[in-house]
Parts: sequence; C-alpha cells; structure tokens
Amino acid sequence: MFWIFIAAIGFAWVAQSFLSFRQTKAFTQLFVDLRKKGRVAMGKFSGGLVAGSIVMFVLDEDDRVVEGHRLNGITVLARFKEFDLYDGRFMSMVEAREAKHLGKSVMRAVANARDNYRIVADGGMPSEPPTAVARALDKLPGIKPKQKTLPDLAAPAGKITITRRAKQPA
Repeated sequence: MFWIFIAAIGFAWVAQSFLSFRQTKAFTQLFVDLRKKGRVAMGKFSGGLVAGSIVMFVLDEDDRVVEGHRLNGITVLARFKEFDLYDGRFMSMVEAREAKHLGKSVMRAVANARDNYRIVADGGMPSEPPTAVARALDKLPGIKPKQKTLPDLAAPAGKITITRRAKQPA
C-alpha cells in the first residue's frame, strides 16, 4: 500500500511537470507570435491558491491595443484565450473595471499591464508584482517589507529603492 501511494505521488508530479512545461511552451510561443506583430504590454497576477491571470496586449505605433490574450485559472490546464475587450483603445486609458465579469484576477492583471506600460513609457522599469505568499506576509502585523537598494542606471551617483511589494490599484 505504501509503494502504491509513493508511485501515485510520483506519477502526479511527472504529470504536473509535463503539463507545466506545455503551458510555458504555449506562453512562450504566443509571446513570440505577438511580438512579431508589434510591441507587447503584459500584466500578471499570481493567485496562489486562487485563480491567477496573465494578459498580453499587442500595441500599434499609436499605442492602441490591436489584439489581446488572457490566461486565467488555477491549474496548468488553463490556456490562452482571445481577449478583445480593449481592442482599439489607447493602452494608457485601459480601465481594469471593464473586465470585472472575467474575475478579479483578470482585473488585476489588466491593471498591472496598464501600469507596466505607463512606467515603461516614462522610461522606467516595472517592478515584479507581489506573489501570493508576499501578499499574505504583508497582511501579518509586525512584518515590514524587505527593501533592496540598486544603483540608478540613469544617474550613476543616485540610488533606487525597490520594495518587495507593489501597490495594486483597486
């Protein structure tokens, strides 16, 4: 009985690894295909035990959304789907609330994509959104976020402070 249990866990791990590899391969292929069409604005929200999301938007020369794709779900069985809700709109004017019917994780991923676009348009580097574990730790009293100081590339004498968590717009 013990060996059957160990074999079942081993099989589940191999299946999870295989499906995760296929999902990553599909993400990479879609990103390459979208990148051939133009600039890509991407946002993500990692859900942990709840559904996470990734959204990607192809932008034209005027920064209008030409095409969008979204991936949301809990398992590695989730696949990218067409996302034409924002087609024709300026990326800086995208409103995350309009994707409310698709779920909170998609809304947060859209907001992250818009914020990433605005940061890059201003010449900055977008920060990594907090993971589910980081968000849970931030809610605990008495735990302060870790800060890392990096040299500013624009001005060699300056410093940039990066915080472990980023504020998520509601």
